[in-house]
Amino acid sequence: MDDALVADSTTTLIDVLAAKHDAVERVGQVEMVEAVAAALSMRHHLVVEAGTGTGKSLAYLIPAVLSGERIAIATATKSLQNQLADVELPFLDSQLPFPVTWSVVKGRQSYVCMAKLVERFGANLDGGGVAELFLDPDETLDVVVEWIREGGSGDRDDLPAAVEDDVWRQVSVSGMECPGKAGCPQGEGCFAEAALEEAQESQLTITNHHLYALHLAAGRRILPEHDAVIFDEAHKLEAASSAAFGVDVSGGRVTAFANNIQRLLPPTDRESLVGELRASADRLGALFRALPEARLDPAEGEPGDAILGAIRAVSRAEKALPKVDEDDARSGAIARVRNQGGHLQGDFGLALDLPDGYVAWAEPPRAVVRVAPVAVDASIAINLLVHNPTILTSATLTTGGSFAPLATRLGLSSRPIVDDPAAIDVEEPLPRTYDELRVEGSFDFARQGLLYTATDLPDPREEDWRRAAVAEARLLVEASGGRALVLTTSFRMMNLMAAGLEGVPFEVLVQGELPKRQVLARFAAAETSVLVATMGYWEGIDVPGPTLSLVVIDRIPFPRPDDPLMQARRDAVQTRGGSPFDEVDLPHATVLLAQGSGRLIRNESDRGVVAVLDRRLATMRYGQRILRSMPRLLRTSDRVRAVRFLEEVAARRDGDSSS
Repeated sequence: MDDALVADSTTTLIDVLAAKHDAVERVGQVEMVEAVAAALSMRHHLVVEAGTGTGKSLAYLIPAVLSGERIAIATATKSLQNQLADVELPFLDSQLPFPVTWSVVKGRQSYVCMAKLVERFGANLDGGGVAELFLDPDETLDVVVEWIREGGSGDRDDLPAAVEDDVWRQVSVSGMECPGKAGCPQGEGCFAEAALEEAQESQLTITNHHLYALHLAAGRRILPEHDAVIFDEAHKLEAASSAAFGVDVSGGRVTAFANNIQRLLPPTDRESLVGELRASADRLGALFRALPEARLDPAEGEPGDAILGAIRAVSRAEKALPKVDEDDARSGAIARVRNQGGHLQGDFGLALDLPDGYVAWAEPPRAVVRVAPVAVDASIAINLLVHNPTILTSATLTTGGSFAPLATRLGLSSRPIVDDPAAIDVEEPLPRTYDELRVEGSFDFARQGLLYTATDLPDPREEDWRRAAVAEARLLVEASGGRALVLTTSFRMMNLMAAGLEGVPFEVLVQGELPKRQVLARFAAAETSVLVATMGYWEGIDVPGPTLSLVVIDRIPFPRPDDPLMQARRDAVQTRGGSPFDEVDLPHATVLLAQGSGRLIRNESDRGVVAVLDRRLATMRYGQRILRSMPRLLRTSDRVRAVRFLEEVAARRDGDSSS
C-alpha cells in the first residue's frame, strides 16, 4: 500500500476542514478518506456506505486528486454533479499547492449542434442557411443563435433563458444521430467534442451514471481514458446500467426518423417513402398502446410483423438518400440521418432476436416496447471491473447490514465472470473482490429524530388500511404544524392523501400541479407547507431547516409483483435456487425506504419524525433487516409519543421564529 497517499489524504482533509471553519469532528470521513486512498493505491475495488453528514464528497475527492491519476467521477443527479464542479472542486483547488483540473462531460444532447445551426442559419449564423432542410422555423431559436454569436458555451445549462425541449431538439442531436467529429462538416467546432477534448487534459472527469453506462455499452469508447472510477449515489447505478444496455422500440422513433429524412429524399420518392415510414410508426404506436403492461416476445405475432415492417421502411428510405460529397450543404444532415437509421434498425433488430439474458415488455402509456438485460453484473464486470479500480459510495448500499446484494448485482464477486477467461479483453484482469466500509454520519440521529411505526394501523394488504393511513397522516401533519413531506408508493395513494389533507391550515402541494423544480422551491420557501408526492420524490430532495419536521411514508416500497423486469429477475433467482424475496424485493424496498427516511435530517440542527404507516416494519422478521439500513433514529410504535415529539419540535421552532 502507498502509505504516503493515505497519510497525505488524511492530512489534507484536516487542513481543508480547518479552512472551511468546519469544527465538526467527522471520524467516519477520515475513515473513508483512508479507505479510498488505499483502494486507489492498491488498485482494489471498494464499496463505502457513508451516512448522511459524513462529508463523502471531500472524502473521495481529496485522495482522487492526490493520487495523481486520472479519475472519472459519476453521479446520479445533476445537483450533485454541479455541487462537485462548482463548489467542492473550486474550493479544493484554492487550498492545494498545485492546480486541480476537472471537466464536466454530458451527453451530446446537452450541447448545441453547430452542424444544425450552420445548416439552418449559415456559416456566420446570419440567416444564410439551407432553409429547405428544416420543417418549421421557431423564433425562440433566436435566443440560442444570439447566445452562440456572443461566444456561448454551447451547454444548455448555461443558456441565458430557458427554451422548451422541442425547441432544443432543433439545435441538438442525440448520440444515435451524431456521426462524430470525423464524419461531421462542423466537427472542428463541435461543443460536445470540445468538452471531451478538455476532459482529455483534465485529471478528473465529472459525468453521470447514464453516460458512463453508455460508455461501457459502447466498449469504453465515449469518455476519455482514466485509471479509476468513483460512483457517487451508487445505489442508482444498476437502473442506469439497465437503461443503457437496453433499447426502446417505438413508433415515436420511426416518426423522428421520418421528420429528419423527409427533406433529404429525392422529390420523386419522398412522398411514398415518408408515407410508408409514418404508416409504420402509426401501426407500432396503435399496437403498443393496446398491449397489456407485461412481458412479451416482440418477435411473435402482430408486434413482430410491425417491427419488421418498420425496419424495412427505414432501410428503404435510407437507401434512397442521395450520395453527396462533403462540400454539399446537406452532407452533415445526411450523415446524421444515416446514423439515426442504423441505430434504429439495430435496436429494432435486437427486439426481434432477444439475446440470452434479456427480457422485453410493453409500456402502453408510452407506446413503447422496452428491451433490457435481466441483470447487468456481467456487463459491468467485463467492461469495467476487470479494467479499472471502482469505488461505489452512497448513504444507502446495504441490505440487512450486508453489502453483498448490491455488490453482486453490480458485478463484484469472487466467482468467475465467464467460463472462458479468454473472452475478457484484458491482459491482466483485476479481481472482482472488494473491500467494504460502513461509516456513520456526523448527525446525532438518536437525539435529533424519531422513527414512528404505526403498528395500530391495519396491514397494508387489507382494504381498510388506506382510510386509516390517510387519517393517521392528517393527525401527524397537524401535530407538526405542517412542515411535512408525505411520500407514497402509488399515484392512487398520493391522491387519497392529498384529498385527506383538505382543510388543514397549511398549503398542501401535490406532485404534478407544478413542474418539479417549482414545487420544490415553493415547498422550501413556505415553512409550514406540506408536499404530497410519489416515487420521484423519495430521493434527491434536500430541504434542511425548519421547512421539514415530518416525513410520512405510506408503506414499505416493495416493487410491484407484476413489474416485468422484476418478474424476470425473480425468475432468474428462482432458477438458480435462491430466494426472490431476499435477493430482489427486499433490497429494492430497503434502499428506497432508507432514501425516503433520509430526507428528514439534513444538518446538525434538524429535528423531526419519520412515520412509516406500515406495521410490517415492526411486526415482520424482515423489518429488522430493513431497519439496519435506515438512519439510527430512536424508534417507537407509540402514537402519543410521536405526536408529542412533533408538537415539541413545532413549539420550539415557533418560539425561535418569534424571538
